Amino acid sequence: MSDSATTAHAPSALRTASAYGAVYLIWGSTYLAIKLVSQHGAFVMASSRFLVAGLLLLAIAWSQGLVRRTDFSVKSWANAAVVGACLMLLGNGGVAIATKTVDSGLVALMTAVTPLWLVGLDTMMHKSHHKPSAVVWVGIALGIAGVIVLKLGNIGQTTAVSTVGVVVMLVATLGWALGSVWSKRPGSAHSPMVATAMQMLSGGAVLLIASVPKELLSHDEWTLLASNPPDLATWLEWAYLVVFGSLCGFTAYIWLLRNQPAARVATYAYVNPLVAIFLGWLLIGEPIGMRTVYAAALMLGGVALIQLAKARKSLFTRAPIAAE
Repeated sequence: MSDSATTAHAPSALRTASAYGAVYLIWGSTYLAIKLVSQHGAFVMASSRFLVAGLLLLAIAWSQGLVRRTDFSVKSWANAAVVGACLMLLGNGGVAIATKTVDSGLVALMTAVTPLWLVGLDTMMHKSHHKPSAVVWVGIALGIAGVIVLKLGNIGQTTAVSTVGVVVMLVATLGWALGSVWSKRPGSAHSPMVATAMQMLSGGAVLLIASVPKELLSHDEWTLLASNPPDLATWLEWAYLVVFGSLCGFTAYIWLLRNQPAARVATYAYVNPLVAIFLGWLLIGEPIGMRTVYAAALMLGGVALIQLAKARKSLFTRAPIAAE
């Protein structure tokens, strides 16, 4: 294919910048909203959010003539189910659980380890890749050190972070990274919008199913929803998550994964924690201790090293984007 043909099919710089802006800024603001909405049942509220967002997005795609009958094959739904389970159940569901015991800003900060998981998944799933360089391993070590610092007490004036919250977030970021890598595999609907809608619907259904055993074990889903029904403020926060977190942010993320290297898309980990920490402090008084500062420096420094190593590598090799 000629350079002119490639350029003609390349997305515009404005569209790409808008998508990055949505992922960078909007997602940074959703952590606080997730924390507040999850007080009424983490999986139940998340499930309703993604089911509604998926239906709305599918309706928008149908109105634009983007829906094809062949999109709803068994293979397409199976692919959407895997991505939806990883991103919505493990990723978003994990965040919802973690925010019950950890400040929303710190939860966002722990998502900075997602690019570290991506390095490992790239190595395992794409055998043609070169092994991570020494700089990348240093970046991974810094990220792990940041997680350890979050667990340390007596730094600043805040108490140690919940062990359960840290473990849940490690699983959540692993699930998110796996879903992100899997979403680039062939087998999805031809339109990114339709594929995203199917992933939201699948993820919402999985969350709804998972709410049943969670309710039986801890009585903090349907029982909590009945005893503590959402008020108007909660429904407005839920609507914000549907419109901005899902329809805008998540759609932009899936589109970027199809059009940009996954490692480059993962740079949202630089900005999300800063936005979330600031909003948590501003709106509900979440403390910002020195431990948070140290952990942020280590985690974001590790991500920065990995991104720099990948950028340096790209100057000397032209690996296909699909392998990112």
